Amino acid sequence: MIHRLIHSYIQSSLHVAVSLWAFCSVLALQHDIRLSSSLQCSIFGFGWLAYQYFHVVVPVLLQQQRMRWQAVFMILLGLSIGVFGIVQQPLRVWLIFGFVGVLTLLYASPLQKSRGLRYVPTLKIFIVALCWSILALFSIVQTSSVDFLLLAFKSMLWVLVMMIPLEVHDITKDAPELKTLPQLLGVGNAKKIAYLILIILALLAFITTNNEALLWIEITMLLTLGWVVFVVKKKSAKYITSFWVEAIPVLWLGISCLALSFC
Repeated sequence: MIHRLIHSYIQSSLHVAVSLWAFCSVLALQHDIRLSSSLQCSIFGFGWLAYQYFHVVVPVLLQQQRMRWQAVFMILLGLSIGVFGIVQQPLRVWLIFGFVGVLTLLYASPLQKSRGLRYVPTLKIFIVALCWSILALFSIVQTSSVDFLLLAFKSMLWVLVMMIPLEVHDITKDAPELKTLPQLLGVGNAKKIAYLILIILALLAFITTNNEALLWIEITMLLTLGWVVFVVKKKSAKYITSFWVEAIPVLWLGISCLALSFC
């Protein structure tokens, strides 16, 4: 029963939308920036809508099937939350979300199979990292240029290393032409790259995080992610892999908020 609920929760793309919201929120929190409620609604709502587009709309249109009413309801709900938030934002935010939206539409074509940026060899992981990083960073652009570049690098690496366990799991399911990192380098080498990225991220954490409590929380999250990379296998249950990887930003945000409240 619990497994079925977790599976449905992940299949709805709600979990990854919450993960995106938490990732954006915790990076802002590290620099003492509180995202407005409307901006959080935009990130969560449009993030949920984007993943619904890829996981529901694209397959339905390609297979010329009728969409279930539950899927229609979730798409409309995500759209409503996103629109509710963005109508209160300045033009700059509209342009940023518009750019990310265009990348999302180009990521996979709903009209022709195996068309879109996702199917450009090795590009998939970087497109996802770019979209997440843009949404996570535009609220902290007032930092110095050097700090912002370090934060951009850190954000991209965080998303890249979170995706490696998912690509390891999907190595036998992904089309060979995708040429994901595990397909190109093998599972062992892809994991070694993940470990190297984790070391770089630990160094960046010491450079970019001023609050000591938040620093050690981030180091703990990196160790947690390293453990997930270590244990993931090609035959791991998909919802288990997705659940734990995408739960890390949520856990990171929750512990960070508690630390700031009581420390």
